[in-house]
Amino acid sequence: MQRLIRRIGIAAAVAAVLVGVAGTGAQAAAVNPYTPEALCGPGFVAVDQDPIHDTATGARLGTVHLLRNPLTGYGCTVTLKSAYVGTLTGTRVYLDPEWTAFGVDDGSRRYAAGPVHRYIGAGCAIWGGSMTDPAGAVHQHDRANPAIGGAVTCF
Repeated sequence: MQRLIRRIGIAAAVAAVLVGVAGTGAQAAAVNPYTPEALCGPGFVAVDQDPIHDTATGARLGTVHLLRNPLTGYGCTVTLKSAYVGTLTGTRVYLDPEWTAFGVDDGSRRYAAGPVHRYIGAGCAIWGGSMTDPAGAVHQHDRANPAIGGAVTCF
């Protein structure tokens, strides 16, 4: 009888460990509930995107998205988090068209920065974003050009 009780106790302990490990993995792999299209609004279609990686580990932290509404000529940028989802961390996105004013959304965000809407028309725009990890290190998007601050897209 003691052997049976011991086996049941061991099986319960193993099950508890497995549930704990599964719970940790599920939380670490939290999925962002937002999409760039939903944040930018109706009529906006994806044009380009650029990942943000942790410079030390190479882990993907998020993605900066550029969208455009072909009927209105407006552009939209958002930075969606894929790491630290649901946790307040510094998240930034910007859009700088050649014909209109620079637009930025920067602050502690749980899921995304943006949307930033600006009129682009048939011109070019500099766009990009960044994320800050919980330790305070800022990570730029992969194509961030130090001379101009972002990536350039022309329409």
